[in-house]
Parts: sequence; structure tokens; C-alpha cells
Amino acid sequence: MIKAFWEKLDEKQRNLALGAAIFVVIALILEIAVFPFWDAKEKLAKAIKINQKKLGEISELSAQYTTLAAKTAAVKRAVSVRGPDFTLFSYLEKKATLANVRGRIKYMNSSRGTQSGSFEESLIDMKLEKITIKQLTDFLYFAESPADLVRIKKITINKMKESPEYLNAQLQISSFQPLSQQSGGR
Repeated sequence: MIKAFWEKLDEKQRNLALGAAIFVVIALILEIAVFPFWDAKEKLAKAIKINQKKLGEISELSAQYTTLAAKTAAVKRAVSVRGPDFTLFSYLEKKATLANVRGRIKYMNSSRGTQSGSFEESLIDMKLEKITIKQLTDFLYFAESPADLVRIKKITINKMKESPEYLNAQLQISSFQPLSQQSGGR
């Protein structure tokens, strides 16, 4: 049947039919084998890029976690060394006495800052009035202590208008302590 049909065609029609058949076979090969292979290769390349990006993010998070774990361990060590009865309030009163500014404290207000894991930040807002620059620097020197996890978070210094040789200073001082420990207040 196909042979009879083929024999009825002249040379030009046979070449045209043969060309069409070759075109269809090539199109089928491309559609069935080549294009899916290229698509799979492209999808694989995209998946590799996405997974490399995720791996980079995971590595970055791992580094951040390691850093935070080391900081937490340092906080735990510092808290265990300074004793269970430590309060930022009493610590600052002692340091104010050392710097000869205890009588210049207008107020010391205690508050709680952020909580992180098993620790919370303890904050003291403090105002010192009519102090000299030396008294202020002495107090800052005595008060800020990395070993005791005490740091000055904010400080505002104003020169007194009526006595320019004296200063007023507002400070926010922070430390960390275990969540179970209550901070003292005035």
C-alpha cells in the first residue's frame, strides 16, 4: 500500500515527501530527546545555584550562631564570676563613691531591657549634677567594666550655664544578669 503510493509519485514529489519525513523525524528527535535534555540541564543548573545560595546562607547563619554562642558563654562566665548577689544599682553606688560623685547623684532609676535566652539586660538611668570633668571621667572609668558586663549605653553631657566649670550628665548604664535575678531599685 505505501509502496504503491510511493511508486505513483514522481521524482519531485518523492524528494518532497522524503524531506518532509526527515523533517518530522528530526522534529520528533528534538522534541523527545534534545529539548528535554536541555531543559533538565537548565533546571539542574538553576537548582545548583539555588542550593549554593542556601548553603551560603546556612554557613552565614552557622557563623552567627557560633559567635552568639561564644558571647553567651562569655556572659555566663562573667555572671558566674561576679557572684549571685550582684545588682547593677549597688555596683553603680559603689563606683560613684569611688569617683567622689555619690553626693551628686540626682536620681538612679532601674529598668529592664531586652531578654535573650536565660539573661536579661538591666538598665539604670542616672543623672549626675554639678560635677567636674575629672569626676565624670573617674566615674566612667570605674563604672564601665567588660569583666563585670557593665557598659555605658548612652551619655548626655551639658555644661552648667550658671557655673561653666561644672557639668550635668545623664547616663544609661546596662548590664546582663540571669532572668531569675531581680534588679534592685531606688
